[in-house]
Amino acid sequence: MFDYISVHSNDYTKKIKSMVLEQYLTRNVGFTKISHLTFCKEINGKLVRLTGIPANPDGSYAFNTLNGIEEVNLIEIDVPRYIDDTIELAISGIASSIAKEFSWIIDDDHGLN
Repeated sequence: MFDYISVHSNDYTKKIKSMVLEQYLTRNVGFTKISHLTFCKEINGKLVRLTGIPANPDGSYAFNTLNGIEEVNLIEIDVPRYIDDTIELAISGIASSIAKEFSWIIDDDHGLN
């Protein structure tokens, strides 16, 4: 099992503004902003963390801080350890709603059973 689910633009070329992502996650999906491009939401007693990331065309990335980043093309949803079916279904729904909203894709190796 993986530690996160990746949702990203096809071939990492389409980017979204960080403010657009923030507004969607806080208003539509119920996440709370922790810091720039980092969000969390409690689901059935587990804290789910989500991060917006600027990635290279191959999906790799390296950064010291997300401060100042204005566009992202990758979102990682951290999957907590020892989740139940309710949490798994909720996280899958979050990933699907993000993919649908921005016309992005969910990695095949998505971190859930």
